[in-house]
Amino acid sequence: MILLQLNDLTKSFDGEDIFSNVDFEVKSGERIGIVGRNGAGKSTLMKIIAGVEDYDEGHVSKSKNLKLGYLTQQMTLDTDQTVFDEMSQPFEAIKKLELEMNKETDWLAQHADAYDTEDYIAHLNRYESLSNQFEQQDGYQYESKIKTVLHGLNFSEADFDRPINDFSGGQKTRLSLAQMLLSEPDLLLLDEPTNHLDMETTQWLENYLNFFNGAIVIISHDRYFLDKIVTQIYDVALGDVQHYVGNYAQFIEQRDKYYEKRMQEYERQQAEIKRLETFVEKNIARASTTGMAKSRRKTLEKIERINKPMIDAKSANIQFDFDRNTGNDVFHIKDLAIGYASPISQGIQMEVTKGDHIAIIGPNGIGKSTLIKTIAGIQNQLGGEITTGANLKIGYYDQKQAEFKSNKTILDYLWDQYPTMNEKDIRAVLGRFLFVQDDVKKIINDLSGGEKARLQLALLMLERNNVLILDEPTNHLDIDSKEMLEQALANFDGTIIFVSHDRYFINQLANKVYDLNHDGGTMYLGNYQYYVEKIEEKAALQAKKDLENPIMSEPNEQSLNSYVDQKAQKREQRQIERKIEQCETQIDQYEEEINEIDEQLTQPEVYSNPEKANELALAKTEAEQKLEQVMSEWAELQEKLI
Repeated sequence: MILLQLNDLTKSFDGEDIFSNVDFEVKSGERIGIVGRNGAGKSTLMKIIAGVEDYDEGHVSKSKNLKLGYLTQQMTLDTDQTVFDEMSQPFEAIKKLELEMNKETDWLAQHADAYDTEDYIAHLNRYESLSNQFEQQDGYQYESKIKTVLHGLNFSEADFDRPINDFSGGQKTRLSLAQMLLSEPDLLLLDEPTNHLDMETTQWLENYLNFFNGAIVIISHDRYFLDKIVTQIYDVALGDVQHYVGNYAQFIEQRDKYYEKRMQEYERQQAEIKRLETFVEKNIARASTTGMAKSRRKTLEKIERINKPMIDAKSANIQFDFDRNTGNDVFHIKDLAIGYASPISQGIQMEVTKGDHIAIIGPNGIGKSTLIKTIAGIQNQLGGEITTGANLKIGYYDQKQAEFKSNKTILDYLWDQYPTMNEKDIRAVLGRFLFVQDDVKKIINDLSGGEKARLQLALLMLERNNVLILDEPTNHLDIDSKEMLEQALANFDGTIIFVSHDRYFINQLANKVYDLNHDGGTMYLGNYQYYVEKIEEKAALQAKKDLENPIMSEPNEQSLNSYVDQKAQKREQRQIERKIEQCETQIDQYEEEINEIDEQLTQPEVYSNPEKANELALAKTEAEQKLEQVMSEWAELQEKLI
């Protein structure tokens, strides 16, 4: 069922189009991601979908009685109600039913001796009717749902009775998300939902959304998050919105192929235009060929020009390099204790060798930033040893560096750090970090967090360090800037120790993952995906041990876990069945589209027109590719169902 459609939509600011002729569609149960550079218009598109912003041209249609939930980046709850009372708001109808049921229960208890009267039977029937409604609406589970979501979003039982206005802005945003999830809308719109979540909470949200019954549209810079959830991508770039089928990784592959195809078409057309222009120029003045030249000129005038395709991800030639490498041993860390007045974590053991790219992960507040500051020598250790290797030149980047203030221009600020460099070289460095032409004259206080982060990374590159210690280097950066930094750091031959919540970034960059805890931590010799697999293996082994030793487990906990597992299995079963239905609908659509194209290709007016025939052939190939992809997904789902 189609929940929402945008047709030929155009939106502009100050006479300049943000995007034009946009088509966008959301069907029941679909998972859609919206991506694009900062400022490209993602949030504007989302606001139009939500109905909170106007558009200039086009048409928006929504299904009747569509229940829509919209979480903005700035959304917070502002109330003195307790957390639990506020989270109960989506269940007001259920609570009223519960109240009515209790009234009937009380009446029946008070009139038990009149059980055979018409009045008693009427009240009993009313109670049964209310009870059936209550059960159908999962009334017995609503308190459990509230607790599940609040625990998942990192709120404890102690928080449930606290007034919401006692919490921080980030916590209030999480509470807004919790309430929206509990309201279970038909269409859930999420603008950067993971901004205030740690890694563990983000993983919980991924799992929750994968079992969510409604449709979801997400804007996110978290590529790992998008990969896990979405099956379609709308790319907002250069005033255009292009639709792709697949998750984020598949989108990147398809986008690059689309770009190459469009570039080939553009180059072919340019060659044809050049050929025609040359013919006209050489033959227009000659009496014997002027007729042919005029004919070619008319052909030129009729050509619908293809604009030169561009990917809205400016490439940058960033390269972190150094003059002299370290020895093989970079850091030997033994029984390290870190913290301030008292240790946050102690007993840390770590061997860092040349070329290691080590990601430090762990829950918020465990001391990840404190650890790398201590290793970098910025903060004193509370105990233990840090032995450094030979020839170390350490460069340190703190996420807070993107919050610095200055009244200088970008050009002058960098020049002050490196006064012996000439302006041409300074501009060349800044150009690598996407500061081009008049951008270098911007005042630093006027820059966004992402622009300040890129400037600090430019300074870090100029230092030519052989060891980089980085604290959340992708914070403030959009997806394209993250990929730019990823590529540069992946090619770095030196040693990197970094803290990041960006799992995609960790997966691309890390060859080791150190999972920090209060008693030290564990080193995993692989990337983030390897770490996840090892954690799952440990959990599976522990579960197996618990089954083999049932006496060691509490009976109540066992039965609760069994019940929870059964519920999860049922939810997963329903989710798979729903996805199979979606696939089958798509298969029917693509097969119908292919049959229609085949029918058109048999028409004389089509096969006698090479341009039209080629256009249809390309459309058929695209439909066949989509059909193959959906059928493959359908087959995989069938196997899971079995």
